[in-house]
Amino acid sequence: MSQVLVNGLFLGCLFAVVAVGLTLVYGVMEVPNFAHAGVIVLAAYATWAAGDAGAPFALAALAGIACGAVVSVLTEVLAYRWVVDKPAASPAVALGLLLILQNTALRGYGGAGRSLDTPYDTVLFRIGPVTLPGVKVALVLLAVLSLAALHLLLSRTSLGRAMRAVAQDREAAAMLGVPIRRQYTLAFLIAGLLGGVAAIAYAPTFQVSPYMADDVLLSAFVVVVLGGLGSVRGAVTGALVLGVAESLGSAYVSSAYQSAFGFLLLVLVLVRWPSGLRSTDARRVA
Repeated sequence: MSQVLVNGLFLGCLFAVVAVGLTLVYGVMEVPNFAHAGVIVLAAYATWAAGDAGAPFALAALAGIACGAVVSVLTEVLAYRWVVDKPAASPAVALGLLLILQNTALRGYGGAGRSLDTPYDTVLFRIGPVTLPGVKVALVLLAVLSLAALHLLLSRTSLGRAMRAVAQDREAAAMLGVPIRRQYTLAFLIAGLLGGVAAIAYAPTFQVSPYMADDVLLSAFVVVVLGGLGSVRGAVTGALVLGVAESLGSAYVSSAYQSAFGFLLLVLVLVRWPSGLRSTDARRVA
């Protein structure tokens, strides 16, 4: 049981890093950022390519995070910015961007999976009956530190306050002199950085491939709805709940239905709380 809960915690941290990037963008721009999966894929390939070229893992990881940030900002500047006031068009644009990014990876690296090695692959920590792989411990710590840094940015800085103002009322924020487009770019920059962290967390456990992030993106969207659209704290809460639920279901029922447990949980939560676990009447980024 303890081992199952630990695995659920790892899944929850992975879902949280992805879902927070999604909900941050949705809170500020109200666009469903399906292309986030493509950002994760290219960040994972950048990490793998840097490592394959002989770079230390820490440097390769930084390359992957930087790649995620750059690609994410480019999607905002070249595409999302032009459909922010066109809610009917934004989902199609998002799906188109996802296909472009995935096919870029496919053309560049092929469809075969590639392994990402880390210095922690052979490290194991044992606490009573629980075995903790070193790579998962390191990546959970990375995810927690990333989310903590984001919380401080949103709650303690003028940039964070401006972003929250845009999420709550875009027109009022513009009248008060908040640079709206800069907040859009900042939201995608942060989402891209988190996408790079997600790539580093996901790739060592699974293989790097053009479609590696499809399942985690689907789970992350479930998390976003669970936590309440636009709520960062809700996304973290929903991610941990979903991670534990999927881990328990996979261990005690069948791993073949792992994703189905997430949708079952989503239905049960929405029946009781139609707006999600931590939603408010106003959209917010907090």
